[in-house]
Amino acid sequence: MKKYRNTFHKILILAVAVSISSCSIDDIEPINKLTVENTIRDEASAQQVLNGVYDLGRAFDVSSFPLYLAGYGNEGLIGNGLSGSAGFDTNEVPVENRFMTNLYNAEYKIINSANFLIEELEAGKAVGISDERKAEMISETKFQRAFAYFNLLRYFGQYYDVNSSFGVVLRTTFSSELESKPRNSVQETYNLIVADLEFAAANGPIFVEHFYSGSLAAKALLAKVKLYEGKYAEAAALAEEVINNGEGYALEFNYADIFQNQFYSPEVIFAPFSGPGAEGGSNMNLINRTTYSENLRSLADAQIGAPNDGDLLGAGSNYDPRFGFAYSEETQGVNAQGKYPFASNTASQNNTIYHLRMAEMYLIHAEALIRAGGDTGIALLSLNTIRDRAGVEPKEFIDIPTLLEDIRQEKLLELFFENGEPLFDLIRYDVLGNLDASAIKPTLTSEDKFILPIPSEVLIGNNSLIQNPGY
Repeated sequence: MKKYRNTFHKILILAVAVSISSCSIDDIEPINKLTVENTIRDEASAQQVLNGVYDLGRAFDVSSFPLYLAGYGNEGLIGNGLSGSAGFDTNEVPVENRFMTNLYNAEYKIINSANFLIEELEAGKAVGISDERKAEMISETKFQRAFAYFNLLRYFGQYYDVNSSFGVVLRTTFSSELESKPRNSVQETYNLIVADLEFAAANGPIFVEHFYSGSLAAKALLAKVKLYEGKYAEAAALAEEVINNGEGYALEFNYADIFQNQFYSPEVIFAPFSGPGAEGGSNMNLINRTTYSENLRSLADAQIGAPNDGDLLGAGSNYDPRFGFAYSEETQGVNAQGKYPFASNTASQNNTIYHLRMAEMYLIHAEALIRAGGDTGIALLSLNTIRDRAGVEPKEFIDIPTLLEDIRQEKLLELFFENGEPLFDLIRYDVLGNLDASAIKPTLTSEDKFILPIPSEVLIGNNSLIQNPGY
């Protein structure tokens, strides 16, 4: 235990050091020989630490995980092409998976660094900063903390049951030592996430570059969180507010332009910064080690033409245009997947991750509105806005179960291999009785497999933790 405590102490000090020295968001020069006690002195030094918090979200274990979620769900297959990917395609991830340990620790590194910056700013350590800018920086940091906790809850907690005791460990103060703590409940975890996002939505900056988490990004993430919580009227209202924003965020006219423009796209609400060089982007170029699932392919084939007449040769034909764009010979690009068109470590540009974009807000609005008992015509309009942009036939209202399934399928067609959302949709629909998840992903055979195991190394480090059921 002493060895682990020393290792954890070094990791936490390193996290602050990374935060101090990371400058990829802007060109503020790092200041040498800083300690925890004198790190935050003014606005410039606080911005350096905030940049470091953003950069931690691009770490390998965090920035490649949407690919693993795609394999765990119904988007695609990853085989053994990625480090630590064993068991994801078959929903049998072993507790000894070291990659999962790294992922778990990486999310808590974001949280611990965020806690440090929030504490220092609230204590008045940044001399000369305006109250408005201080509130904005705290807001950006609370968004990052909320997002990290939301990820941890979805990966390792029973996020689909607000009455469950299987949430995640909540830490809201900076620490350089390991403190053994039990899990908080799911509702307690949601309460912290919501409180952070409400503060960020109210106080966050507006008209910012889309690699910053401004006020609108907080509202967008909060809409998603409310959907997960089952607070459907609130989710629908928030999604509608994001859709009708006054900051210029809007759907791209051309689907392919989203991925060429990256965070410059008006559709992208939040995507981490990417630039040139070895440290310039995410690891989503590793998508070249994956392939689409039969579930996705057959759904894309059903959108246009006769059954099984889709063709990916040349520019592709008789597939949903979004699928064709991603995988046809002419548009798949260097990574064999058109959503991530840039080679790794290029001198010009790297790929980013699309955490939040406007199309998802339309589909959250549609689903939440229906579940809240709202106007099905308005929900259908939100759905068909996305289908119209894609160039496929609009859906017609048959009944509420059919419309809900249409929305779920549309989310898969729109967001495959982006943020893992189709997996969480599949589980939510199963829990709410709309479908049987195993009918779509045959190896997703029980509720125990809806979430991942707490890694064994994490359990060794925190003996107050209880493992997830079934592992």
